[in-house]
Amino acid sequence: MGFDREAFTAIAGTLNAEEVAAQEAAGAHPGELFRALLDTGPAELVIAGVPGSGDRWAFCSAISDLAQRWVGLAESIHYQVLSICAFAESGSPEQRSRYLEAMCRGRLIASNCFNEAGAGSDLAAMRTSARRTDDGDYVLDGTKQWIGHAQIADLLFVYAKTADRGLRGITCFLVDAHAPGITVTHRPKTTGAGSLPSGDIRFDSVTLPADSVVGRVNRGMLAGESLFTQGRLGVASCALGLARAAVGRAGAYAAEHHQFGSPIIDFQGVAFPLAEISTDIAASAALLRTACAAVEDQRPDAQVLAAQAKLHATRTARRATDTAIGTLGSRAFDAAEPVLRWASEAHLLEVVQGTPQIQKIAIAAQLR
Repeated sequence: MGFDREAFTAIAGTLNAEEVAAQEAAGAHPGELFRALLDTGPAELVIAGVPGSGDRWAFCSAISDLAQRWVGLAESIHYQVLSICAFAESGSPEQRSRYLEAMCRGRLIASNCFNEAGAGSDLAAMRTSARRTDDGDYVLDGTKQWIGHAQIADLLFVYAKTADRGLRGITCFLVDAHAPGITVTHRPKTTGAGSLPSGDIRFDSVTLPADSVVGRVNRGMLAGESLFTQGRLGVASCALGLARAAVGRAGAYAAEHHQFGSPIIDFQGVAFPLAEISTDIAASAALLRTACAAVEDQRPDAQVLAAQAKLHATRTARRATDTAIGTLGSRAFDAAEPVLRWASEAHLLEVVQGTPQIQKIAIAAQLR
């Protein structure tokens, strides 16, 4: 069916700051908006994009525009599409026929289950395991932490150890989120992206049929490889939109707020930091677009460009929100102002899909 960008933009355009603030304060996921936006077809840009089409950039651009209005919702859309990526590439024809369209259109909500207490960046240290039984089924045991969409997911993509071989002993399983033996514990956020549900998921002797395997046994990280690259692009997109929102709010306030008889934007101490951030935003957008093209064309530098795009965009978002707080001064602490929430979200975006240090490790590895 393709992506209806006009419809996506129209739906996003109905959002207003008061509604977003209320939903964030309540910690409520906007399910109806989530499904409506996905029904316009953005997932197809990623899973069915062809080299040179610009589809991946079109997806990131749409996510960035949405994040400028609501980071939590943009991150949720990105997270759903991210959950679909590996499945679209590695799922069996029967699995894709049964679930792919419903996930792409938001009728089924999906979640990736990687993170554990002792296995965040070091995925080889994960302890969740799937033991093969004599009749060919698997028994899944373990706990995943800080899982996005945990409370609302219908389908889980669970990465578990099936052999004691580090990353070469991990298998991806497609799991019904409502299966017996699964317990979800909500993790309330203090500030930022409260509308994006997250929690811990415990698996207690969950029985999985053999056809639950996505891709090949012990080769789950091959199925998950695309998640890391696309994940970095998606987070960079959210950060880009957030940075634009922060600079927009700071610039508007600086133009209307007067001190010493002039708008404060007339003073270089206020204007120059905003000018620098505006330049960083333009650079982030250009780098993200270059990374999207590299990923789409399967170029050898795709992974490093995605890491660079994520590193630069999230750092820019953090600087943009910090600058916005400095520009607004005490006004930033008004309950009606979103900039403190944005600052928290900027820090969150720096951490998810790999901290800045992890991105630098990935980048530096290509410099040898």
